[in-house]
Amino acid sequence: MPPMLAFPKGTKYVPVPAQALGPLLAEIDSLAELKCTLRLIGMVHQRRSKRLWVTASELENDAILADALAQEPEGSKQAITKGVQLAVTRGALLEAEQNNEKVLFLNDEPGRKAIAQLGEVVVEEPVSSSQGEDRPNIFVLYEENIGSLTPMLAEELKEAESEYPRQWIEDAFRIAVSSNQRKWRYIAGILNSWATEGKDNGEPGRHSQTTDPKEYLRRYGHLAR
Repeated sequence: MPPMLAFPKGTKYVPVPAQALGPLLAEIDSLAELKCTLRLIGMVHQRRSKRLWVTASELENDAILADALAQEPEGSKQAITKGVQLAVTRGALLEAEQNNEKVLFLNDEPGRKAIAQLGEVVVEEPVSSSQGEDRPNIFVLYEENIGSLTPMLAEELKEAESEYPRQWIEDAFRIAVSSNQRKWRYIAGILNSWATEGKDNGEPGRHSQTTDPKEYLRRYGHLAR
């Protein structure tokens, strides 16, 4: 018997914010939060011509979400409540009260406009806990300059972000782009070099002189192949 086609011909597509498949995906460590966020995105898209929100009770009684979280130890309803609260705390979802009912919005521009029309205070763009200071985190830098993330690579990026100064990471990406070597292995090689040999900003190391990008290409170009 041939395997069932998960995405057969004629499958409809739901637009998902890029951050949900990049930095947000890397940050979320709760299966309930991830599934609640994705399900709400799908439900909002399905009814976007009527309203841009979903009630908490609709999520709690959604058969698809209940099946998706049926194996959670606390049960599906409690898992949904927990997942929604985590998503709200993170800033991916917004919540408000309407007619004594909790309603949930995706925290994108249409969602913020819709919640404002309910008489709520307009909510500003959330800032990722790893982003701060309006500077891109390592996941944004990777997606904007190299390409899509994989879960395994996301772990490597998280380790690098905790190990190296932010300015080093930004400079290494800049060198990779200018050298047309858009590979994480190449960038990681530069960072490792700065950690062992020093960088031109006075950091400890055996050598702290400025190095031309062509020199990095000579040293680490083989990693980009």
